[in-house]
Amino acid sequence: MLLAGQMANAASDIQQGSYTQKAAFSFEQALARTQSYQTQQGVWQAQQQMAEAQLKQSRLWANPSLSIEQTGLQSDQEKELAIGISQPLDIFGQRKAAQHLAKVEMSKVDLAEQRYKAELELIVKYFWSQVALLELEKSLIGEQLAVSQENLSASEKRYQAGSIAQVDVDRVRMSHLENQRLYQQVDLKLQVAKQQLANLWGGDSNQIQLSQSSNQLWVLAADVDTGQDRQNNLLERSFQLDALAQQATIQQLKAKARPQPMVTLGVNNTRSPEQRTENQIRLGVEIPLNLFNRQQYGIKIAQAKQELSQRQQSFYRQQNQVDIETLMSELKGLHIQFKQLNDQQVPLAVQVQQKTLQGFRLGKFAVTDVQQATMQLQDVRLRKVELLKQAWQNSIEIQSLRLGLEPEQIMAKDALMQLNQRAWQQAQTFPTQAGE
Repeated sequence: MLLAGQMANAASDIQQGSYTQKAAFSFEQALARTQSYQTQQGVWQAQQQMAEAQLKQSRLWANPSLSIEQTGLQSDQEKELAIGISQPLDIFGQRKAAQHLAKVEMSKVDLAEQRYKAELELIVKYFWSQVALLELEKSLIGEQLAVSQENLSASEKRYQAGSIAQVDVDRVRMSHLENQRLYQQVDLKLQVAKQQLANLWGGDSNQIQLSQSSNQLWVLAADVDTGQDRQNNLLERSFQLDALAQQATIQQLKAKARPQPMVTLGVNNTRSPEQRTENQIRLGVEIPLNLFNRQQYGIKIAQAKQELSQRQQSFYRQQNQVDIETLMSELKGLHIQFKQLNDQQVPLAVQVQQKTLQGFRLGKFAVTDVQQATMQLQDVRLRKVELLKQAWQNSIEIQSLRLGLEPEQIMAKDALMQLNQRAWQQAQTFPTQAGE
């Protein structure tokens, strides 16, 4: 009864493939649900507000200072009351440099949001592909389970006819039980993968049915651009923004290195012991002498960072292009193998297995011949799935490298949690003032 139930489930899954094609759950649907769900955090809206507030903060003038001084506290002394207001003058562009730096920080927030969206899309694509590949693997193992059931039925009839021994039937049954175990194993993996995909939008995995054929999955895996678009490479753009930030920091430090004058305007009120009063307007300028600290070492540090960022960008661009070309070459090689398996080896293995089984029923072949043909068929089917898995991994790696992302983070089990944690950490460490 257990074997019959397994066979019924496998046959039902295989038959449903053609009927569920119209209701297949697409990658675009999964991405739309995930994006809608993840935007509820509001982390990027909060960071945009922080960046805008930082820009407004950089436009503010320095606060003035009020000074009050009283002399002559005894009644027989001349009393003098001095009241003054001092205001630093920004004549060397400190505020302008701070605004420039704040604008760069705002651009960094925009870039970080773009990186988040690009990484989120690849994470959804990776988890979606895992479900599609496991569905295909389950379907192929289900077909193999049906083949082993035919082998078992044929061997039992041969045994009843007295042409083979019981041990031969048991050998076939062992192979069938192993296929049954493999079917259960891949079914469990599929359920876990579906739940992991549904967790991206906090949904239910029961309605997920992708129904992608092996050819469809290969076309999707191979749909990658071979070039390296610098405008879309987020890491290169990050290097560029780092260089701009260091340039803005250098300008800010140069402005601070210059003496910033402070204008003081006040009134001196003098009262003699004879109660005569005299008022005088006081106007002064205070100029600090930047004799020792001229921000010279801070400027050197910023210049070194700027040069390092430019060298890193050049080195990264070359290495990244080499990695992409290597993966593309491997993907082309996988395509040749997949085409040979799909167009030649699998049909031939099916034909050999069917003819061997037919000959076994007629008494022309032994049990070992049937088992060997069946194992060959199973081997080429599973190798086709493995080639698809490798192709999808290469595809995700290529797309990640083109965007300047790390493939290991995309394909991690907790990829989305890591992505959100980085976004939350960035929001918490956002500088309260440009240049901090």
